[in-house]
Amino acid sequence: MSRQSDGILNGLITLFHERLGLSPNQISVIGFVIGLIAAVLVGANDLLTGLLVMAVSQIIDGLDGGVARKYRLQSARGQQLEVVFDRLNELTMFLALAMTGYVTYGMALLAFAAILLVTIIEPLSKFDPGFKRFMIYFGYLVTLIFHVQGFQIAMHVIFFANLLGFIVGTILVDYRLQAEIDAQAILRREYEIALGIPQPPDDPPSFLSKLFS
Repeated sequence: MSRQSDGILNGLITLFHERLGLSPNQISVIGFVIGLIAAVLVGANDLLTGLLVMAVSQIIDGLDGGVARKYRLQSARGQQLEVVFDRLNELTMFLALAMTGYVTYGMALLAFAAILLVTIIEPLSKFDPGFKRFMIYFGYLVTLIFHVQGFQIAMHVIFFANLLGFIVGTILVDYRLQAEIDAQAILRREYEIALGIPQPPDDPPSFLSKLFS
């Protein structure tokens, strides 16, 4: 969750920080523990209760960032902690669904691997397609309404969406790196021209430069 949700959760943000005295990191820990409880419930085949508890975990997960932004308590350690807790909650939920036979272990691990790829490159690309735990609710609804393997379908969506997100993110990182190199080369060339240093002929533009120009 991001700034867009802060207005919706403002009352809870104030309650958790001003009334309960909780820091963003403490809220992250609470959300993480509740997420683990949700996975245990799903693993025990109490699917509906587990998903409801997971929803509570995700709401609390949105509060830590909201508290950090509202009260200017952001920290690099807090952001890292939130990412680690989110990934662990997703992994345990995926494995719980696999344990109860709603998805295959292979698909659960592939979906999580794709999420990890996006997580690794997101700090540079600033691009994350999402499609993580929210898709599990979609899987539940599809299973309930159409009596098909909805969770398995949801895992496929998570896998392909995040794999595509990783590819797009890699392209964005490459383009930004190339743009920075080109900008530095232009400055260096202008400096050398000002000093009267002869210049070699221009290199042809790269594929990405032409694509994004």
